[in-house]
This record gives sequence, C-alpha cells and structure tokens, in this order.
Amino acid sequence: MKTMLIPVDFSENSLITCKYAIKIAGATTPTTLHLLHIYPDQLMIPDSSFPSGIDSDAFMNVQFIEELKQQSEIRMTGLLHETKAYLIENKMNNITLSHSITGGDAEWEIRNLCDDLNPDIIVMGTHGAGKKGFLEGSMAENIMDHASIPVIAVPMTTKSCRIQNIMYASNASEHDFAKINLLLNLFKETTINISVMHLVSENKKDQGVAFINDLKEAFSMEKKLDKVRFFVIDAEDKQDALETFVEHQHIDVIAFISHKSNIFKSLFSQKLNKKDFFKLDLPMLAMHE
Repeated sequence: MKTMLIPVDFSENSLITCKYAIKIAGATTPTTLHLLHIYPDQLMIPDSSFPSGIDSDAFMNVQFIEELKQQSEIRMTGLLHETKAYLIENKMNNITLSHSITGGDAEWEIRNLCDDLNPDIIVMGTHGAGKKGFLEGSMAENIMDHASIPVIAVPMTTKSCRIQNIMYASNASEHDFAKINLLLNLFKETTINISVMHLVSENKKDQGVAFINDLKEAFSMEKKLDKVRFFVIDAEDKQDALETFVEHQHIDVIAFISHKSNIFKSLFSQKLNKKDFFKLDLPMLAMHE
C-alpha cells in the first residue's frame, strides 16, 4: 500500500495535480491519495464603524472563517467527484481517495499530517515564485526544504501528465546512487528514462568526469543502463546550459537533492539555485540526503 499526500487549493491546478499523482501511482499498486486543504483561520477583519471594535471584529472573523470552512467542504466534494470520475474513466480500481480539511498555517499543517499519515510522497501544485496564496512558490520551496519525504511540485501551467524523461541534477554527492535508485522505484509504474546531468567548470572537469564514470559503472553492474544515461557538461553560462539540456532531452521532470541553503553549492555557482528550477516551469522532485 502506498500513500500520497496532495495539498490542494481548489485552483485549476488542483485537478491536474491529482491526475499527476495518479500517473505516478499507476494502475496496479494499491494506493491512497489523501487530498488536503488548509484554510486560514486567523484572519482579522477590522471595522471601525462598530462601537465595540474589538468584539465586532472578533465576531466577523469567526463568522468569515466558518464560511471559509463551509466553502472548502463544498469545493472539496467537487474535486473528489472530478478525481473519482477520472479514476473510473481510466479503470484505475487500485486507487482510493481520502481527504481532510483544516484551518491553520499551511506549512505547519502539512508537516503535522505527514507525521500522522506517514505518506510516501507529497505531490503539490505551485503557483510559482512571486505568486501569493496557499500554494505560493515560496511555500512550496519551504516544504521541499523541510519535508523528510520526496516532494513533487507541479506548476500551475502544467497541462500534460507525461512522466517519461527525468533529469537528475547531480552534485557529485555520495547519495546520488541511492537517489537515482529511489527515482526508479518511485516511478516504477511508468516507463521512464533518467538523464543524470552534472555541470562542471573547466578546472573541475576531470574530477566530474571521474565521478560520473564511477556512478555509471555502478549502474552498469546493476544492469540499469537501459534506463539511466549520464552527461557531464562544461558550460560557462550554467543557466543557459540547464535550459538547453532540458529542451534537447525533452525533460518532463527535474529531480534533485534539496538543501536548506545554497543547493548545489559544490556544483553550481551561487547564481543558480532552486528558484532557477522554478523558472523552467517544469514539475520538480526534491529529495533529501
């Protein structure tokens, strides 16, 4: 049994995110998709026209929060209905749906539910950097940084659920072998190709090539080279190299080991970080050491 946690905000992206999770789950492994919605429960609505301002504000606040909860329940029912219809249409009887609605801080509530639910992965939509709301880009980044399980962020512009070509951005970590195998396991229900991409500067090229050759040999011994390819790229403009690689390899998902600060510090210059991956407007999979 596999469990996926799917935070939703009832935007157009929510159904796409659910379909994306269904694609990962596949049609054979018993899987529970748990949809979670978090509404703000500490709103303050000032209204100086009331003689007893504080009491009136508090009353309006409670009333408004109750309305938010009721609307959330209605919209969750609608999303569950759409998701169930999609499962029936695609004859995916192995997947069951559950849900919860709660008030509070989104990041905090997601962490709490992870402790209770013990999901295998979080699949969440994101509005991208600079956007505001329950699933804003910065909140998605924080979840990636702090969650102890893999997190997939699906941009709101995502229209396709295709998961075929995955780029794993290697930072020459001792954990790369394990994380690439984790990718193969996470997506075992679909046919994938993993492109391991390691960016190097001229003065570290030999070191990078040696590391990738050792990594390639390890996968050769496991007879997995039909699913994993390796690339060492020497480029002055690292952002341009990243975008070119994604385009030429028809990448659908970007995977990486997430760090709380300066990710890929030993691989990329400080000018390239998680925000640059958001700019590519592709689903991202963050894993932890």
